[in-house]
Amino acid sequence: MEAVEKKVSRVCVVSPLYHPTLGGLGKQAQLLTERLAREGVKVFVIARRMKGMPPAVFSPGVKVFRAWSTKPYHHTFENISVANIVVSLTFSVSCAFLLVRHARKYDIAHYHSAGLPLFITLPLLKLMGKKVVAKVAAAKVGTEAGAMKGRYFGLGTLIAKMLRTVDAYVATTAEIEEGLMGEGIQKERINRITNFVDFSLFSPPKADTVKKALRRSLCCEDAPTVLFTGRFIPRKGIGVLLEAWEKVVVEVPGAKLLMLGDGMLLPEMKEKAESLAIADSAQFLGHVDNVADFLRTADIYVFPSLQEGMPNALLEAMACGLPAIASRIGGVVDVIRDGENGLLVTPADASGLAEALVRLLRDGAFRRDIGTRAYETIRHFYTLDAVVPAYTGLYRRLSG
Repeated sequence: MEAVEKKVSRVCVVSPLYHPTLGGLGKQAQLLTERLAREGVKVFVIARRMKGMPPAVFSPGVKVFRAWSTKPYHHTFENISVANIVVSLTFSVSCAFLLVRHARKYDIAHYHSAGLPLFITLPLLKLMGKKVVAKVAAAKVGTEAGAMKGRYFGLGTLIAKMLRTVDAYVATTAEIEEGLMGEGIQKERINRITNFVDFSLFSPPKADTVKKALRRSLCCEDAPTVLFTGRFIPRKGIGVLLEAWEKVVVEVPGAKLLMLGDGMLLPEMKEKAESLAIADSAQFLGHVDNVADFLRTADIYVFPSLQEGMPNALLEAMACGLPAIASRIGGVVDVIRDGENGLLVTPADASGLAEALVRLLRDGAFRRDIGTRAYETIRHFYTLDAVVPAYTGLYRRLSG
């Protein structure tokens, strides 16, 4: 038993979008992997070869092998399309080659996303006697474990049965756990491990003077400021936010809405703001590298998404002490207690969202209380220090 306890876990992390600017999944994979390496886990990464990406700093202590796929400049996989399937298939084949080539370096394969690459390579890993961990990123979208049964003319049900051979699942939300159990995954194989925030990047401003200086340099001086961060894609609910904002500016003249991010819907949303006559108060700032600075300057964070797993953007805003208004969906309800550390609204309800925004904009004391409790929630439960032991313990159990 003592020898088992001392055995060092050897892990191959499979994360196609292993990059800090490609949404929460890639960022979580990078931060977690680099921290695991510092904790003594022998770990390397298989990621997709990508081009046209912003510069990023990766730890020299983690070797990253880049697998070939078609469309190396394509980094958005929200929709099920022939092009996206071909990209995932070609990556899966390249990934399988690397899994075999480096088979002696790992005992556990840990997939960040339980999608097509997992479906394709799982039989091979089982044949080689490897343990498999799969983190499920989202529920109900039909592309990952927990949401396959009954889809794709019966093929999804066959895939769901095959996925019962995965040794351990990581479910970041209660909704994802329920989906996995609904497809016959044994409860003891499901590990509830949440996402986390890097507090070295996201934390409240150290003093009011710092916040005022940031506001002068970044945005709107003394104007009440609401912030949205995220990709401009259909499930983020940005159109609902703009419809709500049309009502907000009538009630709170002078308020500003800052929107950070880009994506396929950005031109359409700019046109919508013009048609709603809110272009002066709703500002589209595109992609920025200093998101944390904007989080430290805003008064309120708004998250109108229609479907999510465990949203990193929301966790980061709360870590900066921002009171958040978010849709009652997915992992959001695991984090926010309505009226205590944030406000929850019905998805796609522009009127309800506007009401919540006006309430927080008008009540400074309530806003500050919500922000303080939001920060405390993240500080206690959603840090790397809280999450890493859960992963190292999982690896030890599988290795044993």
